[in-house]
Amino acid sequence: MVKYNPSKRNTKIKSSNRNASKDLTRRYNKLVSLRRDSAGIISELCNPVDAVNRFLNLALEHIEENSQTRQFILESKVGVRKMATLLKRLDIYARKMEKEMRKLAEKHK
Repeated sequence: MVKYNPSKRNTKIKSSNRNASKDLTRRYNKLVSLRRDSAGIISELCNPVDAVNRFLNLALEHIEENSQTRQFILESKVGVRKMATLLKRLDIYARKMEKEMRKLAEKHK
């Protein structure tokens, strides 16, 4: 007959909790790394988007009011604005995910 030994069960639970904590820490570190990488990518993309927007603004100053070229530039500005907004949203999302993972990691320490 096999006897129930609660201390073995507690050891298994503690071991399982340690493994879960290590897994969470590993995931958190990956997320932090991803956040750093995404911040760099977002920054690298924002700079040329900003430069294009500035160039389009300069071009608008030298184009006739009712020209087709002006219309193309104005449409381009709408696209550039959308890109800038998307990059900002991605950055906000990445920061939010980082904060949530940090809270989870702190909770499981």
